[in-house]
Amino acid sequence: MSTIIPNRMNAPSGFGYSMIIMSSIWHFALAVPNLEQGMEEVGKAFDVTWRPVHRAETVLCDEHGINHELECVFTFSEGGPPAIEMWESVPDSPLAPPGDTWIHHIGYWVNDLPAETERLDGYGWPCFMNAHSVAVHRGPGGLMLEPCDVNRDRPFLRDLFPPGTQHH
Repeated sequence: MSTIIPNRMNAPSGFGYSMIIMSSIWHFALAVPNLEQGMEEVGKAFDVTWRPVHRAETVLCDEHGINHELECVFTFSEGGPPAIEMWESVPDSPLAPPGDTWIHHIGYWVNDLPAETERLDGYGWPCFMNAHSVAVHRGPGGLMLEPCDVNRDRPFLRDLFPPGTQHH
């Protein structure tokens, strides 16, 4: 007898799925001191190649309400999901690596970003950083989660969207 775990992204709104379904995880994020070197080292370790590098000017609000205007230089691995997101860390900002590790957060798909942000806040996982349609929450042990809005298009990442969604 097998157990079928419902995919919360296909569940009716308010249906009551409150756990993160492992199949909704689509990326692991790394903040590295040097993007080119990180791509080479991590690429060898995981035998992955990389999508084109992007640069984005953004403003991130940290957990203390301080805005950080910065340039994010980032890429994602080819293939997946899951994919590896990697960016060149920005010291003294939410894009700095947390502590002595490069591991920054785990990203997973959600249908309703505001509801998921509220759910995580309710479990004691406060928002660590946010920007337009982005929220990263910090939980026990410093583990950070990024619920990602499946309704927000990311044209260069469409192959990583769940099958059957509007942007896949």
